[in-house]
Amino acid sequence: MSKKTIHIFLYLIGVFIFQEMVFRYFFPTREIQNFDRVNFMKLYFDGSGSKHSRDQTWEWRSFPDTTAVFEHKMNLYGFRDDEWFVKKPRDKKRALFIGDSFIEGVMAGQEETIPKAFELAGKGTYQTLNGGLLGCGLDSYLQLTADMIPTYKPDVAFLCIYANDLGKKTPKIPDYFLEPEYFNPYIPRLIEIINQTKKYGSLRFRWIKNGLPYIPPVPNKTNPWSRLEDSLKYDVTPILAEHMKESTFNPFLGNALYKEEKFLKSSPAIGETIGFFKYVCSQNNVKPVVVYIPSRNQVTDYYLQFEKQYCLNECPDTISLTGPAYQRHQEFLKKQCAALEVPYIDVTKTIKEREVNGEHLYWNYDQHMRAKGYQLVGETIWNEWNTK
Repeated sequence: MSKKTIHIFLYLIGVFIFQEMVFRYFFPTREIQNFDRVNFMKLYFDGSGSKHSRDQTWEWRSFPDTTAVFEHKMNLYGFRDDEWFVKKPRDKKRALFIGDSFIEGVMAGQEETIPKAFELAGKGTYQTLNGGLLGCGLDSYLQLTADMIPTYKPDVAFLCIYANDLGKKTPKIPDYFLEPEYFNPYIPRLIEIINQTKKYGSLRFRWIKNGLPYIPPVPNKTNPWSRLEDSLKYDVTPILAEHMKESTFNPFLGNALYKEEKFLKSSPAIGETIGFFKYVCSQNNVKPVVVYIPSRNQVTDYYLQFEKQYCLNECPDTISLTGPAYQRHQEFLKKQCAALEVPYIDVTKTIKEREVNGEHLYWNYDQHMRAKGYQLVGETIWNEWNTK
């Protein structure tokens, strides 16, 4: 082989190595190929699947409350968190939080979520994984339990049930557990990029992550006002209707108070949720804990003045959800957890005490918590967990 040929060969090798390093840096891939947020999301109205949200920045707005835009920076699996790695850190325990938008931390900053507040209260002794799934319920929580706990093996898992998770249909127990398929580190990154792009759409560049609205404005089909404006417009004030159509206010909140009154006083449809959660945890040497997070209307009547602006026809002036008839779900969970010997944390009392003293932990129009509300819940879970 001539010197020229050797030089060309070494040059090509150098170019390949440099290209590989560049692609791996600017287009990172996750550890597990077949684990993704979209596996747990519900379908859209037309039956199509949810959008892939890996390595994406999503935005949430509620302009009746604030002009702030809350960015949800997702990791490579589509969750609002730092990157996840199967191997645990040597110097920390691991806590997994499973729940809905209250765990994801809607209407708060990236570092102001319940898992982050728990982590901060623990002074860094725990690494937390934020398994919050906006818009999902018990079916999704249980599948996430089946997929994440055997794979990431946390020391403790918190199943966080919000007020609107119960009183609906009985959840389905998963019929499969994730069998992780790990990316082959020896496959050239360019080939991975091409394959990923074909399957999920274009990959995100490491630093270019322009935010997209979680719920697009009308006429996007995922916004209910695109299809149902003729009926929805009579339930909300004109100003809020415009915000809903523009997705600067949650377009799904029409008659929310009326619906909440119905399901809070109904029997909880929980099925084998707690039993399955405990089983998966026990099989993987994980401590299970169930947490209940109340709706704001269960702890105070203060927010009714705002709720009624998007419940014009169905909500009487005398409505109140603070009485015993609307606290059944907490007591049901408490009894079931006691029977199954699963630790249970109900933050209703703690939140109610703050609200009674005039400290409003939720936003006025959007039903999610302010940062200080999430902080209180995270700290309460930490204190209760350590006490128990």
